[in-house]
Amino acid sequence: MSNIQIEPLTKKKRTALENISNSNSGLNKENILDNVNTKLEGNPKKRYLPAPLVKKEKTILSNSKENLNVQSNSKAKLVKSEPKCTTSILKKAKIEPAEAIENKLASTKISQPAAVELPYENIDTEADEFNCTDYAEAIFEYYRSRDKKFKIGDYIKEQPHINKQMRLLLVDWMVEVQQQLEFNHEILYLSVKLLDLYLNSKLIEKEKLQLLGGAAMLCACKFEERMAPPLDDFIYVSDNAYDRNELIKMEIDILRTLKYDIGVPLSYTFLRRYAKCVKADMKFLTLARFILELSLQDYKFAAVRDSVKACAALYLALKMAVGYEATNKNSGANLLITTDNLSDTEWNATLVHYTGAYLSDFIEYIPALNELVQNASASRYKTILRKYCHPVFYEVAKVPALSEVEIEALKTKCTLDKNPSFRRH
Repeated sequence: MSNIQIEPLTKKKRTALENISNSNSGLNKENILDNVNTKLEGNPKKRYLPAPLVKKEKTILSNSKENLNVQSNSKAKLVKSEPKCTTSILKKAKIEPAEAIENKLASTKISQPAAVELPYENIDTEADEFNCTDYAEAIFEYYRSRDKKFKIGDYIKEQPHINKQMRLLLVDWMVEVQQQLEFNHEILYLSVKLLDLYLNSKLIEKEKLQLLGGAAMLCACKFEERMAPPLDDFIYVSDNAYDRNELIKMEIDILRTLKYDIGVPLSYTFLRRYAKCVKADMKFLTLARFILELSLQDYKFAAVRDSVKACAALYLALKMAVGYEATNKNSGANLLITTDNLSDTEWNATLVHYTGAYLSDFIEYIPALNELVQNASASRYKTILRKYCHPVFYEVAKVPALSEVEIEALKTKCTLDKNPSFRRH
């Protein structure tokens, strides 16, 4: 466990990004806490696909006068085909009649995909009107389908005026703004997504990058909050780097560029849902959120779908919790996190069913996420680290990352283990 000093909580305006192209310039940051969402989302009931509709086709002999006239003119005889085998012969030969086969097909359900065939636990058994347990599964299926729509490419290659380090610095500033103005976490995740979607579509000069970040947060606030904060708050936290007119113009430009479609499914929302599959408590969920929030700063994860990032963060948190508990269980000290309340510490059939993902679908992102946790204390930009080192967030940032040996063991296990939840067949 690393010894990290917890700084006192005082509200202070952070210095604006000023020359954002200078990635080596340090910034003074203060740790202001955000409210913790303590409620897990609800989920849906077991579903079955409808039985196929099998239409019976019958040969109908018409006795109309028109048909009889045609037959008489052509001197053709109408002969009704008789089956070569009678019912008794079919029974002796153990061959079912066609009608019996059709009835059996009609009553047979369509075979479910592998993810549904695995035995899973229904996590939506409790009646909760706030979590919409009757509709939650359908809602998150819709979210996953929309998640594929918001694709982000390697836009840094096309941006001549900005680089990855500038983006990292901007996101670090956005995290601090979220704390200072006490926004919820959804606003932070949505604003970073809007930032990436905009940069994926349009070029921007480095002088306007901070303005873009502030306008993205304003859009996210208007989408997520009941009452959006005044424009002056964003101007204040930027140390008057831009004025009201510039902020409004950039906000309009973002919305027009994205065609006003900003209802993006967020990794934060997916994680809260998926954590319910292992009956996660708030301490464990906060650890997974810490890992996921670190991924916001890393440009490599900008192109990864949000539902997949949530799976990777959840699985890494499971393994970090297991390793931390095994190392410190006999130390006599109070553990920051335990696995006692978790229903499972492996990727199981319930997770496959509700996430739609197998372990092999996201195992490639685990090493990169683990590296972010390892390097958090050595990074210049420690806003997220200091935030999750505070007791309000259970000091989960002090849980150590996995070693390289443990990471390799996970990848090998995913490849060789016969657990049906690990790979698609």
